Amino acid sequence: MSRVRRAAVAAALTVPLLLAGGCGIATTGVVESGRAGTVKLATATDPGLLYFIAPDGALVPVPVSDRMRWPDLGFTIGLLLEGPPEAAREAGLTTEIPVPPGKSADGMGYVRAAVKSDGDGKTLRVVVPIAVEPLSGAAMRQLACTALAAAHTTPAPEILFIGTESKERRAVCETRPGIAADQSG
Repeated sequence: MSRVRRAAVAAALTVPLLLAGGCGIATTGVVESGRAGTVKLATATDPGLLYFIAPDGALVPVPVSDRMRWPDLGFTIGLLLEGPPEAAREAGLTTEIPVPPGKSADGMGYVRAAVKSDGDGKTLRVVVPIAVEPLSGAAMRQLACTALAAAHTTPAPEILFIGTESKERRAVCETRPGIAADQSG
């Protein structure tokens, strides 16, 4: 008997045994168990991730690598400022970051952010074309998580955002809501 034939016979004998082993187990309907599980993201940098807000307030990474290939941080923040792509909007993702002045709400065109790093790489300053002082905690978390995903430094630097009002504001990447994730700088 060939190997293939023996494997086929073994499979043919095993399947009925497995089905018979399930006898006596009552079926159940759908069991509601609450919110789906969450996964901790890897800490490796991925400049193709933008963070948007899920209906429950959590930040969700959205890959946009089809529009960029290892771009700089300023370009990545510019993509975030455009708002969620169409597929992300259809999935219920939103943003609390306002559309920059002089830019249409449909996200056409590109905005860039200026990035300045201190000499030792411990602090990253990102100059954005919007006021940062009135931004919500969720908006600051979106900016911070997107910046960290695009920063090519380890360990993660402190991130300060400087807005059009020349105010500087610190932000921390925290993907879950309800935790104070930003501090005034």
